[in-house]
Amino acid sequence: MKRLGAIVCLAALIITMTVSVCFGAKSQLVIVDKYPEDGQKSTSIENMSVKLHFNNEMGNKSSVKANEKAFSITDNEGKQIPIRIFYNPKDAKEVMVLADTVKIAENKNLMIKDNTEYTLHISKDVTDNQGNTLGKEETVSFTTLNQSQNTKVYMVMMVVMFGGMFIFTSRQAKRQMAKQEEEFGREEAFNPYKEAKRTGKSVQEVIAAHEKEVAKKEARAARKAKKSAAAEDDDFDDAEQDNGNYKVKGPRPVSAGGSSFITGRKAIAEARIAEEERLAKRRAAAGKKKKK
Repeated sequence: MKRLGAIVCLAALIITMTVSVCFGAKSQLVIVDKYPEDGQKSTSIENMSVKLHFNNEMGNKSSVKANEKAFSITDNEGKQIPIRIFYNPKDAKEVMVLADTVKIAENKNLMIKDNTEYTLHISKDVTDNQGNTLGKEETVSFTTLNQSQNTKVYMVMMVVMFGGMFIFTSRQAKRQMAKQEEEFGREEAFNPYKEAKRTGKSVQEVIAAHEKEVAKKEARAARKAKKSAAAEDDDFDDAEQDNGNYKVKGPRPVSAGGSSFITGRKAIAEARIAEEERLAKRRAAAGKKKKK
């Protein structure tokens, strides 16, 4: 009995292994992944293609021959687009269906259009290296890029960018002008009556305070001009070379050398005289109003 039981177990094991091998030799062919995916938008127009990844290896002589007419691409009007089928030597489970640009270039009616739906048809008879078939027809539909819309968006972005640059540049220029005006100054004309009204002081007190402030400014400007003139004189004193030039013995005005350059002292003196004349006129006007 023991011997008979052992024989039965061994026979069952052999049958199980045989069935496993037979079923393992063939398995249903399945598409694992697609790119672009079904329904995808804005796909590339140049080199339009669909990449398919199967669960079994493909690309031997028998499967290549069997799959010659298993794939096709049509546009939204049903026109068939010329294609080429490529098998990846580095990944035997990958197949690429690519639009044949050479044949398309020969027929302008088949040119790939933008913003158009195309469909890849995959036959149920697609075969792998072991002879397994897909068993059912599948499709992958996708829409090409809307090039005209993208061009409009690009143009709008360019306009916005250049507009922003123009506004930024204008603001920078205005800030620079304001800074220059602040540095070089356009002082508002002094109005003793307005200042008296603002501060609550008498016109005479306001004029006296203003004259004192002007005198301080003139003194500072004079000191600055004096230092500048002294620096110029020092430069003349030190101006000596070994090529036969004479050493300057003392300070000389630039007009003596034929130049019309103004050092700044004359301008300060003229400004001070003009300010004194202006103040004198205002004092005279203020006196006349006071007598009235």
